[in-house]
Amino acid sequence: MISVVVPLFNKEEFIASTLESILGQTFANFELILVNDGSTDDSLEILKTFRDDRIQLISIENSGVSVARNTGIQAASYPWIALLDSDDRWAPDFLEDMIAATKKFPDQKIFASGRSRVFEGNTERYEHEFLPAEGETKKLNYFEVISKYLPLVNSSNVMIEKELFYSNGMFKPGQRKHEDHDMWLRLCVDESVVFVNKPLSFYLKVQADTGSSAYYRPQDFCVYLNTLLAVNSQITKQEQEWFKSYYNRFVLISYIQNYKQYNKNEDQEVFELAKQLMTGKFLRILKLLKALPFKNTYRILKMLKR
Repeated sequence: MISVVVPLFNKEEFIASTLESILGQTFANFELILVNDGSTDDSLEILKTFRDDRIQLISIENSGVSVARNTGIQAASYPWIALLDSDDRWAPDFLEDMIAATKKFPDQKIFASGRSRVFEGNTERYEHEFLPAEGETKKLNYFEVISKYLPLVNSSNVMIEKELFYSNGMFKPGQRKHEDHDMWLRLCVDESVVFVNKPLSFYLKVQADTGSSAYYRPQDFCVYLNTLLAVNSQITKQEQEWFKSYYNRFVLISYIQNYKQYNKNEDQEVFELAKQLMTGKFLRILKLLKALPFKNTYRILKMLKR
C-alpha cells in the first residue's frame, strides 16, 4: 500500500538507524525503495547487512536529491509515497498513524506528522499556533501556516498520493536548495495538508543554520522565484494574502544573505524576478539594497542582532 522512498548519498554514519526505523514500523505493508545517488563512502556496504524482501535498491550516477527522489517515486508500485531522508528516522508507528489518517480523511492526498529537529545536545519539537492539539489530526492550509512560521511539511514527515507528484511536475532536477519547499508549494495548490500532531518524525541537524552555510545559488533562487510567481497566480485571494507574508520575508532575507556573492548579471536576474513578486516596504528595501554600492549588508544585520 505504501512505497517508502529514501534517497541516499554518502550517509554511512546514519543509514543503518534510518533503515532500522523503517523496517521496525508497526505497519508492515510497504516496499522500501533506496536510491543510491552515486555514494562513494561505505553506505552500500552497510545496506548489504540488511536482509528484507521489502527492500529494493536502485543505483544511479550522482545526479542530486531531486533526481534520486523522482527515480524512487517512478519505481514505486503503490499509490502512496512516504519520503524519508537517509539521515533521518521515524517513530515505530509513523506509517500506522499515516494510514489511520487516510481513513479519517479519505478524500485528502497529503498527510504529514509532527516532527522534531535533533541536535547533538537537544531535540526541538516543531510547534505552531495553527497545529491541532497534541495527539489530534486536522486539515490545515499550507499557505496559512507558512504566513507565520516554517512549513508543516518536510522531506521526512510526509506521505503523498503518488499521482499528485506526477500532476505537479515532480522534484526539479538540478535544484540544490529549497527543492523540497518548491515541491510542497506546487503540491498544495488546491490541496490541504492533513496533519497528525504526534512526534513521529526526527530530522537530524548537525548544527544550527548559519549565514555562512546559507549560500543560495542565483540559478536556484531564480527557479524558486519563478515557482513563487506561478503559485501566487493559482491560489485564492485569501491564500495570496497569507502567501505574501511568507514570500516577502523569505525573498528579502535570502537576498540580503546572498546578493554580495552574485555577479552583476546574476544579481540583476534575481532582482528582476523578485521585484515582480514583492510588495510594500519589502519591495522598497529590495530596491534600496540593489541601488547601494555597498553590498555586505548581511554583515551589518548580524552585528545589529548581537
